[in-house]
Amino acid sequence: MASANPYEHYDSARVEQDVIDPDDLDINDLDDPLDDAPSAPLNPSTLTSAIPGEDRRAPTNTLDESVWETLSRDLFAVWIKLKAVLYPKFTFKKFPDATDVLSSGAGGVMREWDLWGPLLFCLALSTLLSVCAREEQKTTVFAGVFVMVWIGEAVVTAQIKLLGGHVSFFQAVSVIGYTLFPIVVCALLSAFRVYAIIRVPVYAVCFLWSLAAGVSILGGSGVVRNRVALAVFPLAIFYFALVCLCLIS
Repeated sequence: MASANPYEHYDSARVEQDVIDPDDLDINDLDDPLDDAPSAPLNPSTLTSAIPGEDRRAPTNTLDESVWETLSRDLFAVWIKLKAVLYPKFTFKKFPDATDVLSSGAGGVMREWDLWGPLLFCLALSTLLSVCAREEQKTTVFAGVFVMVWIGEAVVTAQIKLLGGHVSFFQAVSVIGYTLFPIVVCALLSAFRVYAIIRVPVYAVCFLWSLAAGVSILGGSGVVRNRVALAVFPLAIFYFALVCLCLIS
C-alpha cells in the first residue's frame, strides 16, 4: 500500500552522492572501478555538482499552498513597495540637489519589482475617472486613461534609459506605477464630487507627493549627474497631466 505522505522519502537521495565527481579531481582521486569500496569517499559538503536555487522536491511550494496564502503574500509584497511611496525620502522641506538624488534610491524596491501594484493603481485610476464621465463616454474614458498611463510610464522609462539609467525597463515601470497612489487619491475625490476649492490644494499636495516618491526611488537609477533635471522633468509632466485629468473630471 502506497504511503499517504508524498514527501515521506524527501530526505533520501535519489542518486548516490558520489556518482558525479567534482571537476577539480585528478586521476589519483578517482575510485578504482575494480574495487568494491571507494578509496576516497567524498565529503558531501565539498560537492560542487549541486545546482543552487529552489529545491523543486521541497514539500513547501506555491503549488501546495492555498489561494489565500498566495494572495496574502502578493499583497504583502505590494504593501512593502507602497511604503516607499507613502514615506518618500525627499519631502521637499529641503529641495535635493543632483548629488543627493543620485546618492539615494531604494535598491530593494528597484530589484524586487512587480507589476501587480502598477496594474491595480492603473485600474483604480481608470475606473474612478470613468465614473465621473457621462454614460456614453465611460468606456472611452476608461480605455483612454488606461492606455495613457502605460504609454506615459513607457516614455518616462525610455527617457531615463537614454540619460544613462542602468535600471531595467520593467523596474522603472514598476516604480512609476507605484508612485501613482497619490494620483488615485485625487481621482477618488473627483469620483465623490468634492468641491473644487477643496480638491485643488489636495491635488497640489498629491502631485508633489508622487514627484517626491518618484525622485526618491529612481534616484539611484544611474542617470548622469548633469542630466538629473532632464530625467525628472518628464516625470513631473506625466504626474501633472494625470492630476489635470482628475481636476477636469
